[in-house]
Amino acid sequence: MDPRLRSAVDASVGWYEDLCALHGVGSMLSDGVWSALDPPPPLHSDAVVVEPAVTADRVLTRLEGRVRCGVKDSFATIDLSGEGMDLLFAATWFHREGGRSEERAAPPGWTPVRSADRLAEWTGQHDTGEVLLPPLLRRGHFLFLAKQVDDRMVGGAVARLGSGVVDVSNVHAVPGYSLDWAELADVVEAWFPGRPLVGYERGDALDAALSGGFVAVGDLRVWVR
Repeated sequence: MDPRLRSAVDASVGWYEDLCALHGVGSMLSDGVWSALDPPPPLHSDAVVVEPAVTADRVLTRLEGRVRCGVKDSFATIDLSGEGMDLLFAATWFHREGGRSEERAAPPGWTPVRSADRLAEWTGQHDTGEVLLPPLLRRGHFLFLAKQVDDRMVGGAVARLGSGVVDVSNVHAVPGYSLDWAELADVVEAWFPGRPLVGYERGDALDAALSGGFVAVGDLRVWVR
């Protein structure tokens, strides 16, 4: 397996572990499938495929008894359409090599989110107020970033350090404003110098990431029932 894809998938599992712990949800990882022991936080799947050899039957066995659930197939190799599930979306994993290893100033206009009030403004733009809770501000490996233009918050992202890479997620912008992904990469590297950046996107956001220096390394699909 491409090690860049491996690092992106593992970073995603780490995100799930952190968010489930934040919401008091237990989890297990066995036979190549990560799964939540109780309903996961909003916007998160009940199961995540973490090894490419995992079959649909193995995933469905893990989800037995769950009427409403979701599956994140990290390798886009499982077809669950005949199992009462619908494809929610398809996306692409990406990777960007780390830049300079020394610390340097972040591009202007970007600031870290440090307070609960500021986080509420940030999540209000991204509809994640019930998911990304204030205790994350007290976790050193989580960094909420906000883009300011004329004293107005116009976008943001989350950077999560784990296993030698930085997972870049929840990238968003207000209507009428487009984030520069090359600039975002420079911002993240200013806080976490020298680390590769990973994540996934789709549609226009994916195009923007690839134009900003990220490289596609694999596909994923999310299924829901």
